Amino acid sequence: MNIRRLLILFILGSAGAQTTYTVQAGDTLSSVARRYQTTPVALLTLNALPSTTIQVGQTLQLPPPPQHTVQAGETLYSIARQAGTTPEALIALNGLQNSTLQVGQTLRLTGGPRPSDATSTTPPVVTTTPPTLTRPPPTPPVAGRLERGLFTPQRLPAFTDVLLRTASLGGPRPASAYLPKVGFGYQTLNNCGPAAVAAAMNAYGVPADQRTWQERLRPTGGNMSTEAAGALLTELGFDAPALRGGTIEAVKRHVADGHPVIVLQYHSVLGKPPHFRVVRGYDDTQGILIMSDSLSGPNVALTERDFDLLWNTQGRQYLPVEPPQG
Repeated sequence: MNIRRLLILFILGSAGAQTTYTVQAGDTLSSVARRYQTTPVALLTLNALPSTTIQVGQTLQLPPPPQHTVQAGETLYSIARQAGTTPEALIALNGLQNSTLQVGQTLRLTGGPRPSDATSTTPPVVTTTPPTLTRPPPTPPVAGRLERGLFTPQRLPAFTDVLLRTASLGGPRPASAYLPKVGFGYQTLNNCGPAAVAAAMNAYGVPADQRTWQERLRPTGGNMSTEAAGALLTELGFDAPALRGGTIEAVKRHVADGHPVIVLQYHSVLGKPPHFRVVRGYDDTQGILIMSDSLSGPNVALTERDFDLLWNTQGRQYLPVEPPQG
């Protein structure tokens, strides 16, 4: 779905359903957008904001959730592909029994009031109270402290080849993506690096575990470096440059393209210990990144803020692992 169409849906999708929100201490434009299942770009456009900076007490207009009216020849699959989501997500969001659609049927494309609620004759109630989320809204963050730390996500994003093809062809990044073939194994002492390399290789069907390349990656028994991991993966035919100064958006884009990303962070406490893990998924609605972590489990998550804090102190080092070309 292109930006113009998305903006039209935001403006016309649900007459009279627009609400406002009063900015509270600790809010950011991203956190408000996440809370109301919209995007920072939509809030910037709707409120004509000069930047992403918002002030306590400021009133923000909230766009209604985008909707889509089913046209002749459309399928749930084609609608999901255009909206950058999955058929499974649309089924859950709209309470559908199956993938069968009717011409003229209205579908929600993101969270918010159901179409039947939006077309109700009862006047909408304008409120500043955040809607019920799948997880409680975080308390205002304290500088330098983790918001939540490592946790098991309440749900994993759906996986379909549609997401990977859409992203790799330069289309809009899907709101969630998950790589089911990334490997996992609990590490031995100080062996998170080789375990992460093996987990990323497993995503492409390479049968490796942490012992396979341990001596090559940790020849003196010390810590593995991102450069050593990149050199080995390149030698094996993968495209895996050791990079610094990464961003969460860059990591999401690689995952959406089907590529696991090895990151070097602190494990769960700032300052100790350095730790390699593999990002295998993300979910914009929950505001999380999902990882295969050799210390904590095959599917553990961090909020985007915690991920950035634990990553920032390591120089944001990462290795997107892409398969050999040709």
